[in-house]
Amino acid sequence: MSASTSQLQALLPRESLLWIFAAQLAVLLPHTIHLPIWLLGAWAVAVYWRLEVFRGRREMPGRLVKLVAVALVVAGLVLTYRRWFALEPMVALLAVSFTLKNIELVSRRDALLSLMLAYFLAATLFVFEQTIPYALYGIVCVVIITAALVAQLGRRSARPGRALGLSVKLLAQAIPVMLVLFVVMPRLGPLWAVPQNTQAASTGISDSMSPGDFSELSKSDKPALRISFNGAVPPPEQRYWRGLVYTHFDGRRWSEPGAADGYPRWGRGRSNQRPFGDDGHGDSAERALPAVGPRYRYQVIQEASHNPWLFALARPHSETRGVRETGDDTLVYRTPVGSRLAYEVRSWPRDTVTDGVRLSASEQRRHLQLPASGNPRARAWARARFEEGLDGAAISQALLSLYNRSFTYTLKPPPLGRDTVDEFLFSTRQGFCEHFASSYVFTMRAAGVPARVVAGYQGGEWVEQQEYLLVRQYDAHAWAEIWLPERGWVRVDPTASVAPERIRDGLQSAAAEEFMQDAFLPLHKIAFVSRLRLQWDMVNYRWYQTVVSFDSQRQEGLLRRLMGEISPLRMAMFIGIPVLGALLLLLVWLKLSSRGPALPATSRLYLRFCQRMARAGLPRIPGETPGDYAHRIARELPRLGPMAARITAAYERAAYADDGLAEKQLRRLVRGFWPMRLSAQPRKPV
Repeated sequence: MSASTSQLQALLPRESLLWIFAAQLAVLLPHTIHLPIWLLGAWAVAVYWRLEVFRGRREMPGRLVKLVAVALVVAGLVLTYRRWFALEPMVALLAVSFTLKNIELVSRRDALLSLMLAYFLAATLFVFEQTIPYALYGIVCVVIITAALVAQLGRRSARPGRALGLSVKLLAQAIPVMLVLFVVMPRLGPLWAVPQNTQAASTGISDSMSPGDFSELSKSDKPALRISFNGAVPPPEQRYWRGLVYTHFDGRRWSEPGAADGYPRWGRGRSNQRPFGDDGHGDSAERALPAVGPRYRYQVIQEASHNPWLFALARPHSETRGVRETGDDTLVYRTPVGSRLAYEVRSWPRDTVTDGVRLSASEQRRHLQLPASGNPRARAWARARFEEGLDGAAISQALLSLYNRSFTYTLKPPPLGRDTVDEFLFSTRQGFCEHFASSYVFTMRAAGVPARVVAGYQGGEWVEQQEYLLVRQYDAHAWAEIWLPERGWVRVDPTASVAPERIRDGLQSAAAEEFMQDAFLPLHKIAFVSRLRLQWDMVNYRWYQTVVSFDSQRQEGLLRRLMGEISPLRMAMFIGIPVLGALLLLLVWLKLSSRGPALPATSRLYLRFCQRMARAGLPRIPGETPGDYAHRIARELPRLGPMAARITAAYERAAYADDGLAEKQLRRLVRGFWPMRLSAQPRKPV
């Protein structure tokens, strides 16, 4: 057996085991957010068993015990996950193999394999999140894992200071290579796609709406969207970020078409949806959009919602891969949005685009659907307006006038009973945006006007320093659209008739006394904390723009700015010159380090004292002991004698008695010892 093989097969000492377990724990801890907690318990049991083996209280587990352990964890995975081909089960399976390795952790070969798995498991953290805290924690994990690798070299290397110090040095030397690879490595798409867990809790707007849903969202100030514009920015009253269209009403809840049958919008074929093309987005030829004229160009960075719908202004068109347009004037992604997603959008204001089409009979039925019974007073009011001969626009104006005269905007409306629309219109007359949108669409349909509810976000906070619009969860909003034959779909926001400040200035202005009233810590009322949170959001925005969303297009733009032209020769020079420089520095470092082992700190300090004495004109004679040298200094340079004696005494205690306090004293004395050149001063005869 070779020397390297015998070294790998050597039994693991206690320090090596502790470093391995520390690295494993650091990697597993953040995964407890996404993976079942019993995995951490299984890891603790495996570690306990291995430590008992080290103490000699147990034997290494045999084949039967290993089979039982494998069967138990596999059964746990089967009971935890219903669908195996998804992201969370795959990572959980990796964590299980990583955990079970501890019960057969015997040699250094096993240790190296376990630590390689730790690197891989640390990388899977960024499959779930790419935020700054995760990035910093990932760096900490890599430092600890590398220190655990260093600790496998021997007992001296396992000391915490030495292991961590060498780990930081190794990773610091790898930073230039990492930066070069980050810039020049081709940005390839995934070779395969593993879907995320669809059972994950969704955030934000759901695929249905009933009274009270949006008031719950108003209690959250978490970011939902960050939008940067290339050119004009729409005024506040035009910032309607539509995401879902509700057309089915069961008497209390509005939902998407097909949701009542158990089929979500993105999973059921509809004639007015555009299928994905070969490039992953919809075919814009199906939709007549002007090549010139008023429009908005912008990029949306959407937070994870675990839902497939995206948010954009009306008349959206996106060429981002995986994004498609629907006939309901919205955007959807090909999979649920499990992490931050950036997509480019162009939107045309509806006043500049003519639909040029009529509603089909099926579309009219869909947008006039109402339950067979319920809310008789609202139906009677709508029928009366219709019998008066009013058209759709006039009926809408009459209903909006009713809202403006008699209704109150509040985040805490009274509860509604069975006939929600009647009670709201003719009794309570207090509500939130979904109350107004729901009652408006119901009444317009009862009057024979096609109408639908639109859900999304409205408004947003303009961040001047970074020039982007920050939309939070409490900006969630619901409004209505009605079909007018001469104009097509027209947006109508009943909330604006009651509380125009909600549209113009945001929710905090419209409901100042009720805004975030139920928050456990009302941090929004503290100006300093609000500024800090906004600064942190700007840092996150810049992080995502610069690092996370550094795709092939941005990479190509950066390389063109650096090299002028992308060619094989220039790429080779761009990569080769830094690599050659790093190799030269490495050769110089090896040359300097080959001169001999590094001196202890106490010897280096005393050597510095001797060098300064030599510059003062009294060098140390080869073979002269420190004590003799101090006596000679006292005879020839009496002014320096006392200081030389103190330095020598501190050096001898630190070097020979291993006195830590003496080493600190020696460092302090040498730092302040700057003798004058006294070669011209007459010396006493020896």
